[in-house]
Amino acid sequence: MKGKLILDLVPVEFKLLKMKGKLSILVLVFVTGMFSVNDLKGQAGLKLGFSGGPQSTWLLNKQDMEAALDAFTYKSTYGMAFCPFFGYDLNDYFGFRIQALYSAQGQKWQNINSSGDEVNHTQRLNYLKAPILFNFSTGLSRRKLALNVAVGYQASFLINARYRNDDQSYTPDEALFDNITGYPTQYQRFSWWDHGPVAQIGVNIKLTYNVVANIHIRGDYGLTDAENKNTTYERWTFGVPEEVFFFPPDRSKTSNLTGGLHFGLTYTFSSN
Repeated sequence: MKGKLILDLVPVEFKLLKMKGKLSILVLVFVTGMFSVNDLKGQAGLKLGFSGGPQSTWLLNKQDMEAALDAFTYKSTYGMAFCPFFGYDLNDYFGFRIQALYSAQGQKWQNINSSGDEVNHTQRLNYLKAPILFNFSTGLSRRKLALNVAVGYQASFLINARYRNDDQSYTPDEALFDNITGYPTQYQRFSWWDHGPVAQIGVNIKLTYNVVANIHIRGDYGLTDAENKNTTYERWTFGVPEEVFFFPPDRSKTSNLTGGLHFGLTYTFSSN
C-alpha cells in the first residue's frame, strides 16, 4: 500500500514542481517587464506645472509656548501657498523638482491687556521659497494612479511683514518718543532669509498621456531664527545715544513651521 501511495504521489509532486517553475517564470517576466526600458521612460522627460493650496502656519517659540495663557495664547493661523515648478524625470520613478513658491504665513495669538480685555494679534510674514526636491513615484506607465513622495531642502526669502491688533487701550509705540531714533520696521524685526527641510507626499492621477493631476500634503520647517535678534534702535539721554536691542537678550529662538494641502497639474514633455 505504501509503495502504491508513493507511486500515486509522484505525478502530483511533478505537477507541483512544474507549477512552481511556471510561477517563477511569470514572476521573473513581471519584474523584468516592470523595469524594462520602454516602461521606465513612460513618464520621463521635462516637467512643467503649477500647484497651490491652503496651509496651517506657526511661529514656534519656547517662551511663548510656556507663557501664562493670559500673557500669550497661540491661535490657529492659516495662509496660502502657490508655485510654478519645473523638473526632470530620469524615468517613470525618479526625478527632481525646482519650485518658486510664494507663501503667506505667520502667527495669531491672544493676550489680556491691562484693562482686562482680550486682545487679538496677527503677525503676517510673506516668503518667496526656492525648494529643490528629489521625487519618487510608483510610476504611471501601467496605471492611472501613483503614490508620490518628494523630499528636499529650501531657501526662503522674506518679502513682506505686517502686524495688527485690536487693542483699544492706549499703547504708544516707542518710535513716537522724541528720544528714540532708528526704531525698526516690521520687516527689520525678522530675519530676511530662512532655510530648512521640506517634504511632500500624495498621489498623481494621469488625466492624459502628458497631463497629470497632483494632490499632496506638503510641510516645511525653518532652521534659522525667524526673528532678527540683532535688531536695534537708539535711545538718546542728554544728547548721548545708547544702542538698545529690540528683543530682550533672553528671548528664545523662533521657528517657522507650515503644513498644507496642495493641488496641481503637471505637463510632461515626454522624451518618447
